[in-house]
Amino acid sequence: MLRSLLTLLIALTFSLPNLVAAAEEYWEYTFRPGDSLWNIAERYTTSANNWTELLRINNIDRTTDRTILPGTRIVIPISILKLQPTPALVIAVSGAAYLVRADGAQAVITVGTELFSGDRVVTGDRQSLRMQFADKSELQVLPNSEVVLDKLSHFQQTGMVDTRIRLNSGRVRTWVIEQKPGNHYEIKTPAAVTAVRGTDFRLSSDDGQISRTEVTEGVVAVSAGDAEKQVNDGFGIVAELGKPLPDPVKLLEAPAISDNLSPDQGTLRVAWTDLEAAVFYRYQLATDEKFDQILINGRTEDSDVRLDELSPGQYYLRIRGIDQYGLEGFDSVSRYVIQEPFDEDFYAWKNVMPTGLLFPVL
Repeated sequence: MLRSLLTLLIALTFSLPNLVAAAEEYWEYTFRPGDSLWNIAERYTTSANNWTELLRINNIDRTTDRTILPGTRIVIPISILKLQPTPALVIAVSGAAYLVRADGAQAVITVGTELFSGDRVVTGDRQSLRMQFADKSELQVLPNSEVVLDKLSHFQQTGMVDTRIRLNSGRVRTWVIEQKPGNHYEIKTPAAVTAVRGTDFRLSSDDGQISRTEVTEGVVAVSAGDAEKQVNDGFGIVAELGKPLPDPVKLLEAPAISDNLSPDQGTLRVAWTDLEAAVFYRYQLATDEKFDQILINGRTEDSDVRLDELSPGQYYLRIRGIDQYGLEGFDSVSRYVIQEPFDEDFYAWKNVMPTGLLFPVL
């Protein structure tokens, strides 16, 4: 018995480094004229002394270090790259959203506010914001949501970023640029983790029990427990805490939206095509095309909506269907203009004014 246990411990001892190495992630570097492992380690890693580690990992003979030809590719463990915390920048705000810093201090969010790792962002009714990360990816936090920025960093000079976000409740929409090898961009809810590559997707979390991911462009990987599913463009998935992860389902198509059907000043009445599989419809009214300034965010069972008491100006209306799983489909967006009210007294006075009436010049 003792001999068997000792044999097992010896086997584990020799296999452990391989297991650790298998779990390591790497950044690939291509040699340039004048490069050596020493100056690469000094430029990109936490210490110039890491050059010996690069020798070992890439199976390079110490005597040939200075004769490596330009164009040769080596790998560098991400764990030893220089890491620099980088804040996200708020680029649009609607309403008085606020943040809670890691030390507990609270502040109202404005355009230009810097958000750091550990910050918590909270939006209420008719409040939303959009933030931009180091790689120019963007995240929109929609009304009645709570988001925690778990990790915001990039690796100096490599251009790689590591962005990890926690959606405690509410809804977000994100636009992620194409990810470089070694980059991380993930959003975690209590029910699942969504890891993304270059994509446009929406994510919601209901009371920490259910999360819904809707991919309108690109691809994401959603994991819950030991299961992981790839969700492609045009599909969505529902993850429920403690339950098996189902297969993705196709999102509803975008409905066709009508012109303004109301003759009344200050009123917008719009209808859209009824989608057979839609249980509800989401409608959002904003004053800008990017929907950073959302005025109304509602849901209806009907295939039309009436919005009253709108001030003169330009508006954008976004409509999408919601299926039986609560997944929201593709958007239809239309632009509308609410005209200035018709001044009857002015036009009545203009019509009775004598033609050719001359006014004295002072």
